[in-house]
Amino acid sequence: MSALSSLFLGFIQGLTEFLPISSSGHLNLVQYFLNLTPSLTFDVFLNTATLLSVLVFFRGQIKYFLSNLKYILVATLPAAFIGVLLKDQISTIFSSIHFLPLFFLITSVFLFSTRTAKNKSVLNYKSALIIGLVQALALLPGVSRSGTTIATALLLGISPIDAFNFSFCLFIPTSLGALLLDSKAISSLSFTPVLILSFIISFLVGLFALFLLKKALTRKSFWYFGIYTFSVSILLFFLFFLR
Repeated sequence: MSALSSLFLGFIQGLTEFLPISSSGHLNLVQYFLNLTPSLTFDVFLNTATLLSVLVFFRGQIKYFLSNLKYILVATLPAAFIGVLLKDQISTIFSSIHFLPLFFLITSVFLFSTRTAKNKSVLNYKSALIIGLVQALALLPGVSRSGTTIATALLLGISPIDAFNFSFCLFIPTSLGALLLDSKAISSLSFTPVLILSFIISFLVGLFALFLLKKALTRKSFWYFGIYTFSVSILLFFLFFLR
């Protein structure tokens, strides 16, 4: 992988990890068009940079995290279980670009569904489990983790800010789990200055993306991202199957 490719992928990861448009899907696309082999290990490495972005952005939310820890644990279990059980199958899917039109379409459906969501509920064990089950879908490239979890929370009647906070509290154990599962492979990476710089870029851009997403939620324009993911889905469908 060239230095420019590595840095560009770091930028893409930081921007798309938190905006509800799927970082894994975009990383796969970029690697495909640059004739690179999609690497789950490299994705997890960059995901660690965006994990650091979350920890910095939410450094003042420790009280929220602890008070909702029971719900966070419940919501984390489905993705953790499926991630361990189907790790090899998920890696295989990551290596195929042709599933992306369908997976981006799934993200679009979730985003569009929030257009008329109303705030009428609070987080509980049932809603946490439902959000956790939906989060497991985001193990697939092109299915946005932030998009599906926030959309599900909004559809369950949870307020936009609580949906935002809970989604990214879930991101912490999920990312730590992915890091632990792939720790051996990551330790084998050559930590060159370029790789480290791509990590830093991903971290800084991730902070900016978190700010943008929070603003979109407070302005009730979250569903607009569905226009983008739907357009990507249709474009890829024509590109892969009708050319």
